[in-house]
Amino acid sequence: MRVLCSIENSNFARNLAAKVCSFLAVTLVSSSALAQVAEKALAKADAAPVADELFASDHIFVRVRAGCEVATTPTGDLTFRTATGVGDVNLSRIMKTFGVDKIKLALTDPAKRADIAKSIGLDRWYRVSIAPGSNALAVADTLRATWPGFEICEVDGIGGLADVPNDPSYPIQYSLSNTGQNGGTIGADIRAEQAWSVFTSNPTIVIALLDSGVFPHTELDGRILPGRNIPLGTTDTSDVCGGHGTHVAGIMTAKGGNGSGIAGMCWDAKILPVVIVNPCTGLESYVADGLVWAIDQGADLVNMSLQYNVGSQYLYAAVQYAAAQGVPMIASVGNSNSSVAWPARWSETIAVAGSNRFDMRYSVSNFGPEVDVTAPAESIYSLYTNDGYTTRSGTSMGAPHVTGTIALMRSVYPTMSAAAIRTVLMQTARDLTPTGYDNYTGAGVIHAGAAVLMAQSMNPGPADLNQDGSVNGVDLAIFMTQWGVCSACTCTADFNNDCVVDGIDFPYLLSAWSAQ
Repeated sequence: MRVLCSIENSNFARNLAAKVCSFLAVTLVSSSALAQVAEKALAKADAAPVADELFASDHIFVRVRAGCEVATTPTGDLTFRTATGVGDVNLSRIMKTFGVDKIKLALTDPAKRADIAKSIGLDRWYRVSIAPGSNALAVADTLRATWPGFEICEVDGIGGLADVPNDPSYPIQYSLSNTGQNGGTIGADIRAEQAWSVFTSNPTIVIALLDSGVFPHTELDGRILPGRNIPLGTTDTSDVCGGHGTHVAGIMTAKGGNGSGIAGMCWDAKILPVVIVNPCTGLESYVADGLVWAIDQGADLVNMSLQYNVGSQYLYAAVQYAAAQGVPMIASVGNSNSSVAWPARWSETIAVAGSNRFDMRYSVSNFGPEVDVTAPAESIYSLYTNDGYTTRSGTSMGAPHVTGTIALMRSVYPTMSAAAIRTVLMQTARDLTPTGYDNYTGAGVIHAGAAVLMAQSMNPGPADLNQDGSVNGVDLAIFMTQWGVCSACTCTADFNNDCVVDGIDFPYLLSAWSAQ
């Protein structure tokens, strides 16, 4: 496969070849063979189900590498040329296989600041028309692996206005969008609406709520899973402590956009209630047992709006159990204006301190070097028993803001590790006084919008076969061990779901690898 567009492109080709050859002796297919792969990929793509209205099916966008040229000749032929003017005729045939009949610059009108457009590569974006009804995502993935001259190939997403929820009490939820209500500071919030412009829900995720139980509120309708009451040894998960658990659940996942009540951070997440108090206090062993039980039930996240003062090794063993399985645990730091309480004190958890509507530290929020981030915790409006609503304060209210944000992060990057989640939350947080990391507010107030966007940009996709956060030689080795007919159609390397791991899947792996 020819394609040296520039020194940059030459390095790209050499690096890609080095990666492959360092693990396996791979013989690159010829251009004609690659054309056959493209034809098969298109056929499989046409048969593959694609969710309605997620992206356009009649075009994709590509950015070519500096020095390369993509154009349509007066006779209608497509040209793909390197910096030296050498064309790639086989690539033209491959493109026609996908029904490409037109390529034009993406910008309708040239950018006024051509210098800036050139410096960021905006002038190298093209709109590529493909056969209507195609699986545009599959086409983009295959083209990206076909010609290194394509720096980026992507679908054109379909969306609409990013409106605020129509829930009548949403305007008073300053923690999600602070407009200065009740004398607060404009912008002293977690930027929830920016996060919702990417995703509003994650119906597949299960959040274990280690708390006082949860009332079957209409805003949680159909999303409360069968849970467990640890102190009583029963399945009764009614809220036993003044609606504390119900309030926390609402902050995380009250249904948004339903014209009723409030909006939680992640509108469709499921709640796995685990009662660990009776009625409002309990033993650390209850927490330990509840945590292990929740992990064994397949919980994806754990919210612990709790504070304990001993930090038993038994409880720590339960925390380690959860950490060993990669489950993020979010814990409040406590409300005694002293050292961070357990379980937040352990490094395996994400420790959340509290702030208020003025972007200042919540006065009784605990502090210490264990604090990771901060979230609004004072006068938070959320759910109450008997389908009611109320205001509560405490770092118990801060933690679920973070948990709900992580649920959205996992919607755009389902296998994102707990360590990566913590790093992103801290890197994107809004700094508070004092400047820089401090023991009172950690890295600052979480910025949900920035965190979700960064998580989305980090997702390596299904080509990360061992789910370690990157696509590399280990994934290539796994790919080769699965080569051939896929028994029961369960092979993780069968990217196009045709029950065979073969050359049609290979370009997807390479494109994900080279894109890193």
